[in-house]
Amino acid sequence: MKMKGEVTILSWDWNMNGRLKTFTAKAAATAMATLLFTTQAPGLTGSASAAQAEAGSVNEAVTGGNNQQDATSNDVPQGAKISSRQAADNILKLFPILKKATISSVKFDSPSSYPPPDYKAWDIGFQITQGNHSMGFGASVHAGTGEVLNVHLPSEFVENHLEASNTRLTREEAEKTALDMMYQAIPGLKADEYVSLGDLYSPMEQEALFGRKQYQFAYQLKHDGIVSEAERVYISVDERGQATAYSRTTIAAKYPSSQPKASEEQARKIFENEFEVELAYISKTRLSSKLGQSYILGYLPKGNSMGPINANTLERIDTLTGKAENKSGELQNKKVTGTASAFTAASGSRLNVQQAAERVAAHFEIPKDYKLDHSQLNKGDYGSTNNQVWSLSWSNRNANISYMFMRDISAQVDAVTGQIYSYTLMHRVGPEMGQEKPDQEKQRKEITAQQAEKLAMNTMISVVPNAKEQFRLKKVIETDNARTFLFQRYMNGIQVQDDTAQVQVMNDGAINEFYTHVVATSEQLPASIKPEISEEQAKQLYLQKYKLMLNYARYGGYILGYNEPAPLGINLAYVPVSDMKSIYNLYEMLDANKGEWFFTNFGADSAPPAEPADIAGHIAESALQSMTKHRVLLPDEQGRVFPDRVITRGDWFDYLARAINPNMDMYYNSDSSNKLFADVTIDSPYYKSVKVLLDQRWLGLADVEKKLKPEEEMTREELAVLLVRILRYEKMAGFYALPSDLPNIADAGAISNKGAVSLSLKLGLLPSIEGRFMPARKVTVAEAAQVLERLAKLQGKTDHFMSSSRLY
Repeated sequence: MKMKGEVTILSWDWNMNGRLKTFTAKAAATAMATLLFTTQAPGLTGSASAAQAEAGSVNEAVTGGNNQQDATSNDVPQGAKISSRQAADNILKLFPILKKATISSVKFDSPSSYPPPDYKAWDIGFQITQGNHSMGFGASVHAGTGEVLNVHLPSEFVENHLEASNTRLTREEAEKTALDMMYQAIPGLKADEYVSLGDLYSPMEQEALFGRKQYQFAYQLKHDGIVSEAERVYISVDERGQATAYSRTTIAAKYPSSQPKASEEQARKIFENEFEVELAYISKTRLSSKLGQSYILGYLPKGNSMGPINANTLERIDTLTGKAENKSGELQNKKVTGTASAFTAASGSRLNVQQAAERVAAHFEIPKDYKLDHSQLNKGDYGSTNNQVWSLSWSNRNANISYMFMRDISAQVDAVTGQIYSYTLMHRVGPEMGQEKPDQEKQRKEITAQQAEKLAMNTMISVVPNAKEQFRLKKVIETDNARTFLFQRYMNGIQVQDDTAQVQVMNDGAINEFYTHVVATSEQLPASIKPEISEEQAKQLYLQKYKLMLNYARYGGYILGYNEPAPLGINLAYVPVSDMKSIYNLYEMLDANKGEWFFTNFGADSAPPAEPADIAGHIAESALQSMTKHRVLLPDEQGRVFPDRVITRGDWFDYLARAINPNMDMYYNSDSSNKLFADVTIDSPYYKSVKVLLDQRWLGLADVEKKLKPEEEMTREELAVLLVRILRYEKMAGFYALPSDLPNIADAGAISNKGAVSLSLKLGLLPSIEGRFMPARKVTVAEAAQVLERLAKLQGKTDHFMSSSRLY
C-alpha cells in the first residue's frame, strides 16, 4: 500500500475505539500494514515499525569500502546505554545473513514508528550493492536495553544470498525457528511469559499461489504474569526456515502494580450494566475497493461498551489519555443542522485541476501566500475507491527555505462530482520557526465550543452529500488547541459502519482538517430493515460470549491535529475478550438475522474460503479447489466459479495478478492514473491487474498506442504465447519454429507461434488433447486453473520464473 502526503485515519466504532491519527507518509504504510493489531480491540494501542513496511531509515550515507564497522562507533551518547557498534552486533547475531550487507548509516533518535515511542533507539542503515544497482533498508535497536526492535530483510537480498534448498518447513517447524529467535532476541524470556496470538495474526494477508510461503507468528508478552498490550513480537519465517522479519514493540513507561484493587466480579457488573448494542449495516469486506460489496444487518457494541475498565477504580479508561473517560464528549447521535447551502455536485464533464482547486478554495481556507504546486489524477482513496480523484497540494514558497518543498495543504476532490473527500492544513515545525501560521490565522480570536460545532456542521452540510439527512454528530474530542467533531452516517435510521466524517476546528476558528469516508449505496443494503434478532437478544449473546481478562492496557501516543502526541502509559485494566488466551480476538460481529458470529476485515475474507458449489466431480476439481483456496478464483455470491465458462484475456490477467497478490483489493490507491494501453485506462476493471503484471514485466512495457484486448476470449495458442513471456523464454521460442519441433501434433500446421506452443508442451503447461494442440480452442476457467497449478509447480525449477525481486 502506497500513500502520498498526509494521511488521516478515523473511526470510532467499537473495533477502532475512537482512534484519530494524523501522520506522515513515513509512518502511513506501516500503520496500515498492522492496522488490525492496533485497532481491533478497544483499549488496544500499538506501535508499528517502519521496518515492517520494508522501509529503511537510512540517514547518513557513508562511503569507503565494505567494512561492517564503517558507520558505527563505540561512542555511547547521552540517553543511550549501548553504542551503535553494539547495536549493530546485536542485529548481526540475530540475522547473521546481514554480514553480507554493508552498514551504511547510523542514527540515534526515536525509532520510526507510530505512535511515537517513549524511548530512544539506534537506527542502523544497511546497503546492498550489486554492480550499478544498490538498495538500502533499516533496522533498529533499543538504545537502553540493547534489544533488537525491527529488522525486515528485502526479498531480493534473501534470494540472492541463500543457497538453493529443497527444504519446505511446515508451520509447526517454522514456529520452532520463530521461538528460537524470540528467545535469543529477548534474554531471560521464559515459556510462561508470553502467549501466542495464533491464527488471529495476519488475517488480512492471504497466502499467494506464486512466491515462497511465508509463515507469520505473533506473540503477546507478559509483565509480572499479566499480558501486556505494549509488549508484542512479530516474526516472519519462510518455508526454508529463514527468518525474514522480526518486530518488537515495547514501552518505557512504568508499569503499575499487577495486583488489582477491584475484583473481576465488580468489573463484570460495570461491564454488564453499561453494555449496549446498536444495529448497523456492516460490509464483510469493509474497506475493500471491490465494486458491489454488499452489506448485512448486524449488531455492534455501542459507544465504549467494549472499552477497558480500570482494575483499581472501575472507571472506563480513555485510551488517548489513560484517565477516566469523559462522557461529556459522547453525544446521542445529534442531528446535523445549520444554515449552509447543501452540497451540489458538479455538472458536465470531468473537472480539470483548476476547477478542482476552486472547489476546495470555496469551502476551505487557502492562504494567499500558498500556491498549488502538485496535482495528480488517481483512482480514489478509501473514501472513493472506484472513482477518479484529484490529489492536490499547496505550499508556501516564502517559508523557511529548508522547508520550502513541504506540501503544507493537501486535498482530495472527486473529479466528476466535485465532492471534497479530504482537506488537511499541515502546520510546519522547524528549529528556527516554531509553529508557522499564515498571518491571517495569527489575528484570530478564540471561538466557543458552540461556535466550533456550528462551523463543523455547516462544513458538513456544504461538502458532504445529504449531510443533514444521513449524518449525526456522535462525539467531540477536545485537546488544548482544537476540537475534533466525529460524524457517523445513518441510512434508514441505521448506522452504516465505516461511513464516517470528521471536522477538526482549531480554537481560533480555522478548520485544520476534514476527512470523509462514504462508500455504501442504497442498492448495496439489504431490503429489510427489521432484524430477526432483537436488541436484547443481541446484548445477551454478546455478554455470553465475552469475558473479562486482567491485562496491562496501553494508552496515549496518538496525535490530534498538530499537538504533541499524548503521553504513553500503562494501566491495569479488565478488557472484554472472547478467548482467555489472547486479548486480540475482537474481529467477530453478530449477524442480526441469523444470530451467528462472523468475521470482518479490510478487503480479504478472513474466514477460510468455502469450496465452490459447482465443481464437485469436475475433471479439474483439484485445481479449481487450489485456485479458490489461494483466492485466484473468486466465487460469486452463490459460491459458483463456472468452471466451463470461456475466459477472456482480462480474466487471465486477473488470475495472474491474484496469483501474485491475492490481497489486491485491499490496496485502494494506485501510483498513477496513466493510461497503460489504448484500451486499459484508469476506468478499466483490469487496470490494477495489468499494473501488477507490468511491474512483473509479464506484459512487456506499457504502450498507450497498443491494444491489449482484455475483453477478447482467449485461445490456447494465445495462452501459450503469454506463458512463454511469463517464463521469459520468448527468444528461446524462436529456435522452435519448425513443424518438426512439434512432433506427434497432428494440427501443427495450424499453429502460428510454434515455438511458444512447443515450449508449453515440453514444460507440461498445456498438454495436447488426443494428439492435437487445438490452437484456436477457447480456454475455460477450469483449464486456466490447471495451467496455473502447473505453473506454480515450476517455481524454483527455471532460470527466471518467480526469481525476480519484483514479486510483491
